Amino acid sequence: MQYDVAIIGGGAAGLVAAIAARRRGANVVILEKNKKIGKKILATGNGRCNLGNDDLSLKHFVSQDLPLVEQVLCQFDGPTALSFFRQLGLEFVYEEGRIYPRSKQAAAVLEVLRHELEHLGVRMIIEAPVTSITPFEGDFTIGYGQKQTLQTQSVILSTGGKAGPQLGSTGEGYALAMQFGHQVLEPTPALVGLKLLSPFLKTLSGLRLEAKVSIPELELTETGEVIFTDYGLSGIPVFDMTRAIGTKKGLSMQICLATDVVSDKLFSEQLLQRFEQLGHKTAGDALVGFLPQQLIHAVIKTAGIAPDQPARKVRKIDVIHLAELLCCWQFPILGLNTWEQAQTTSGGIPLSEVDPSSLESKLVKGLYFAGEILDVHGRCGGYNLHWAWASGFVAGENAGSPTPTHYPKTS
Repeated sequence: MQYDVAIIGGGAAGLVAAIAARRRGANVVILEKNKKIGKKILATGNGRCNLGNDDLSLKHFVSQDLPLVEQVLCQFDGPTALSFFRQLGLEFVYEEGRIYPRSKQAAAVLEVLRHELEHLGVRMIIEAPVTSITPFEGDFTIGYGQKQTLQTQSVILSTGGKAGPQLGSTGEGYALAMQFGHQVLEPTPALVGLKLLSPFLKTLSGLRLEAKVSIPELELTETGEVIFTDYGLSGIPVFDMTRAIGTKKGLSMQICLATDVVSDKLFSEQLLQRFEQLGHKTAGDALVGFLPQQLIHAVIKTAGIAPDQPARKVRKIDVIHLAELLCCWQFPILGLNTWEQAQTTSGGIPLSEVDPSSLESKLVKGLYFAGEILDVHGRCGGYNLHWAWASGFVAGENAGSPTPTHYPKTS
């Protein structure tokens, strides 16, 4: 069958692309390899779908071509996105700039998109992994499923990246793009936990606390709730720093657990005074009520203090060392956690290889890109979903716009 626009990948970007293209009058088909469209949408925001943010400034995004990111976002900014979804029936609530559906259910976002696709008459073919895209007489022949094919004038690759393979993101879109001569900047997990080197991880696993975390080699610092795990450290501040790590090696994580102190010197004096006042207790017991129980053994041992040593006998220099440790506990970074745990992908198709006004390939006419497959990702807070909506809209509108050489064709 002949289509005007074939969209490979029925995720966030692909669904919005299909709506945008169909509204321009195009005959549209979505090819989705999973049993259902929008599977990854359901997992976003812990099932609540953080679909955008009040502040979409470029500082929240990472790409080798940030000025080109801005050109895309300007075409589908925050108010435009809200208007788009309101027309579909969504209402919103706000939490510290983050935007959620009023129902706080990701399923609601997927359902309004699905209803619009059905209303517009977009064909959705599920369990249809694409095996080939072949240029043919100005069009494309797409092979999918069990040796099935279709013809289309334009193709939008919105296959996602490699984050969340359990949800269907396995990076097959990169190979399809490479067959047309596109580069792929090495994909790495992003918005993911960090693997750290420490003998105390099992002891600390599950501990949640407010902290300031830094990667000094990259001049990155974030503050918020972090979670110790059996592999290292997790939590939004950690996720946000992994955006910039990629394949870099030799990095370290500094954790400041004393986030409420005025100065390191005053904190040292406070700790010395505590050990003096509670001198009849052991060093470990002197910290009960001051630090989480789970943390005490690890920091005492790291500072070189015997937990059962009487507090009054702990040397002043060791107490000062303990205070310094609580202000700057350093761990070697072994690497990023797995793709299964990652929320998004760093790397992908360089924006320099697409026209930022349309997201059409500069190498192949009629080939477009949208979503996570491109070298763009954002921090936690709705930025990655907004990029998916925005890039999907831009690619869909342009792929779906009739031109002198475009549809309708004469029979």
